[in-house]
Amino acid sequence: MPFRRASRAGAVRLRRASNGGSDMGRDRFSGLGRRLLVGLAVGGLLAGAAGAPAQASVVFTAAAGESSAAPVTRQSLEVDTAVETPNVARDTATVRHVPLPPPPPRVVWPVGAGAAVSDGFGARVAPTAGASSNHQGVDFDPGLGTPVHSAAAGVVRETVTTDSGGCGVNITIDHRQNGAPFSTVYCHLAVGSVVVAPGQRVAAGQQIASVGDTGVSTGAHLHFEVHPGGGAAVDPLAWLHAHAT
Repeated sequence: MPFRRASRAGAVRLRRASNGGSDMGRDRFSGLGRRLLVGLAVGGLLAGAAGAPAQASVVFTAAAGESSAAPVTRQSLEVDTAVETPNVARDTATVRHVPLPPPPPRVVWPVGAGAAVSDGFGARVAPTAGASSNHQGVDFDPGLGTPVHSAAAGVVRETVTTDSGGCGVNITIDHRQNGAPFSTVYCHLAVGSVVVAPGQRVAAGQQIASVGDTGVSTGAHLHFEVHPGGGAAVDPLAWLHAHAT
């Protein structure tokens, strides 16, 4: 082994150096030499067992009180060894694409897109006494008790829960879409069917009441109005076709 040859060479040099000194110097240096030899041997064993780096340098000096007795020869040791790199298990990660759920609808039909229309928007012949000849909404005829839904997300402005006036039981909701405010009105609702209150937030498609036959009416139906900006009413059918999903 290279380590042992270096140790013997070091021992020879130590013996040669110790021959020229006094008896006391030889004794002290002899003790130093023994410690150097033991240190070299132990260091070589440890390096071989632990897989030392490719090159190591070991320097020995005399202890305090012994350096004045004899000159100290610095020893160096080079150890060549192969260092094996262990296999390291690395963490792995898998990235999956999980599609997001579709966003909730922004505008929906209050009683479904397939509901029959019994009267349109605008000028008309009043169908009964007390009815308007300028119809401000559209009449859907899905059948008595059909759930009525909020056409968009918003805040309930007003609820009338008693059968009074031309609109009977009715609800008004304020909305805002793309920064633009608008309101929707739901008339002729069934008594006792209103399930929202003023100030309550509602979602698009949330049930707010049921179709009734209250107010000035010729039969069970939903009268539905749309007021952009809170102003004059517009044709609800055209508005729903343009905005509803």
